[in-house]
Amino acid sequence: MSELKWGFRVAPLTVKEIRRKACATRRGFEIDAMPWFNLKHFVERLYLWGITIDVVDDIDLPAGVEAACAPEQRTIYFKDSVYRDIRCNDPRARFTVFHELGHLLLAHNRTFQREQQVDISRAIAPYESSEWQADLFAAEVLMPLHIMQQKRLLDAWSVHSEFQVSYQAAEVRLAKLRKWGELPVSGN
Repeated sequence: MSELKWGFRVAPLTVKEIRRKACATRRGFEIDAMPWFNLKHFVERLYLWGITIDVVDDIDLPAGVEAACAPEQRTIYFKDSVYRDIRCNDPRARFTVFHELGHLLLAHNRTFQREQQVDISRAIAPYESSEWQADLFAAEVLMPLHIMQQKRLLDAWSVHSEFQVSYQAAEVRLAKLRKWGELPVSGN
């Protein structure tokens, strides 16, 4: 599976910087003590932090786009189908919510209105990609490394079960942490 995605060039952030912001987000949104939480309740309370949620018809966002964020307006747009998944506490929807929050909380403001998306495999380093940063932020919030280490969550099924994320998100998270030397290569 390729990690390369389209994205916009943003200020570079290291894994350590994104992890620090994710930890602060868990504390700030009062989800730090819970490995997982009621997603519908969480999303419906975002207004308390000045974040607007707008549910739009599925046809109002491009094909393949589940949600969008307008950081300048502190607004996140969810397709109606995704919002239904949020209400059901769907694991994929959990990642989508925090991916979009990542755009907002990492201050991914687009400098130029006509700025074009670029293929990060050719144009910019991943740590300068809005999509790479937002994905990492979501993973750091939803699957904190310190909890994974503390509870020895070393296989995708354990991570999926503990944090109520999709099995695919758990696999990707484990692979990256192993690649970075933060978890053992094998599940032993």
